[in-house]
Amino acid sequence: MAKTLVFLEVLDGEVRTASLEAVGVARNIIGGEVYGILIGKGVSSLKDEAARYVDKLFVSDSDELDYPYPVPFAKTIAEVMEKEGIDYFLISSTVVGREIAPLVAGLVDAISVEEVTGMESAEVIVKPVVSNKAFAHIKLLKDKKVIAVKPKAFAPAQAGDSAGEVVEITPNTDRGGLTVKHIKEKEKGEIDVTEADIVVSGGRGLGGPEKFQLLRELIDVLTQVTGLKVALGASRAAVDAGWIDHSHQVGQTGKTVSPQIYFAIGISGAIQHLAGMRTSKYIIAINKDPEAPIFKVADYGIVGDLNQVVPELIEKLKQYKKN
Repeated sequence: MAKTLVFLEVLDGEVRTASLEAVGVARNIIGGEVYGILIGKGVSSLKDEAARYVDKLFVSDSDELDYPYPVPFAKTIAEVMEKEGIDYFLISSTVVGREIAPLVAGLVDAISVEEVTGMESAEVIVKPVVSNKAFAHIKLLKDKKVIAVKPKAFAPAQAGDSAGEVVEITPNTDRGGLTVKHIKEKEKGEIDVTEADIVVSGGRGLGGPEKFQLLRELIDVLTQVTGLKVALGASRAAVDAGWIDHSHQVGQTGKTVSPQIYFAIGISGAIQHLAGMRTSKYIIAINKDPEAPIFKVADYGIVGDLNQVVPELIEKLKQYKKN
């Protein structure tokens, strides 16, 4: 019987939905026993709820781990894997996950695969390659496997009626020489693009930073009308211009997203940007250039001035909400 350990990443005081998607993979595809691990400062407050998703939960709480330092997190995970005889380690392919996964694989001598979007079986995974232009089907032959699951690619697990066993473990606090001096807090109420059901992204075509306020207005209306999580994204051009923080960047050098709906507003569609969003279920592009590459991947496209199209879209959504 396989044993799977899932890293439960914490964001804004809650276990990330992306981590529960990894639990779903462990439950529904790999099978066997499913363990979870919580690491960080103050994570003990989440143990009762988190234990309802797994058969056994390991909790490593320390004031010294007030940031997801890759080295101590990976070492703590590796120690649990070795002690418990873990076959699979699953983690969400977030910014944090992509740092931890290869370190864990190196420590336990496992094969490591990131950005996994599908699994044909417990040993055959599917992942996008060549900037998301194709999909590779890879058979994992090593006994120990580290799999980083792409957010929004799988359904999240549902909490069970009873909680699994909770085991408190001593954290590894060796930061490997890394010290965080300052953490820039995101705006209050802002949703991370990797967690969103809908992403509204702006690019160079916005013309300036002030136009992101227009996109925020669209986000507010979409949130009210749909009841879904809606986040603000951006292209690298907009970030490099200093119009918006890098935390919003979608693309090869930013974050990879796969929401239900992706709005590309004023984004031409460079291959580096497409690599981060082309697996979205529906892509809606708004651009005044009818030859923009983004229209080649868009499910719906509007050729027009975003300064006219977006306000009209906002008004239409408001009318729909009233009805």
